[in-house]
Amino acid sequence: MTSQGEPTVGDTITIVRRVAAPPGAVVQAPAPSDSSIATLVVPPAIAREGDSVRIAYTVAVWAPGHSDLVLPGAIIIDPRGRVDTLADAHVGLDVQSVLPAAKSPTTIAPARPRAWVQGRDRSLMPFAFWIPLVLLGLGVLHWLWRRRGPSIPPPPRPVLPSLTGARLEAWLAAGEPRLALEHLEHHLRLRSDCDDWRRRAELVRFASGNDDAIAVLVHEALPLLSREEMG
Repeated sequence: MTSQGEPTVGDTITIVRRVAAPPGAVVQAPAPSDSSIATLVVPPAIAREGDSVRIAYTVAVWAPGHSDLVLPGAIIIDPRGRVDTLADAHVGLDVQSVLPAAKSPTTIAPARPRAWVQGRDRSLMPFAFWIPLVLLGLGVLHWLWRRRGPSIPPPPRPVLPSLTGARLEAWLAAGEPRLALEHLEHHLRLRSDCDDWRRRAELVRFASGNDDAIAVLVHEALPLLSREEMG
């Protein structure tokens, strides 16, 4: 087991311990328990060296004078799963005080606080750096928008003329009774009082040579249209 030099209070030192461990064993190193003497700065560094393992404890020391630092025994787990806890190790530390040796610590008054460090004057340099970049970004976005061109609204949906008796008569006169029947079926599709008429229309709408029967159905449905639907 080794340590380095004679540190002063607050210094960081490294204590090295070597323990025998078979190949493949897992070694765990608990931290020192008395934090008034020393505290770990980083977790212990464990490295294998032949048939032994090197454990390095990096600690900050706090107690002036001579102290006995106890390092808890390392835990060794061999490849077969057996656990062995080694005995605690004792390390003698000689730490120098940072206080004057000629005076008792109880008679030493704390140093007066230092004056506040004056801050720097505020500068507009950050704005001078960022404002041109922001303006450049806005210019690029405007150029992209102009290149894209104005948005074109979708064309308005065509407004279909209302179904009227005159239109139906015009289709019948033009020899298009099936067209008149299609429009009537769509117009009356939600009318419950037209269920019988729709059933009879289904029987003749796809049959050939039934133009006269279709025309009869169209004339029969004309009274079913309300005054508002007839326009």
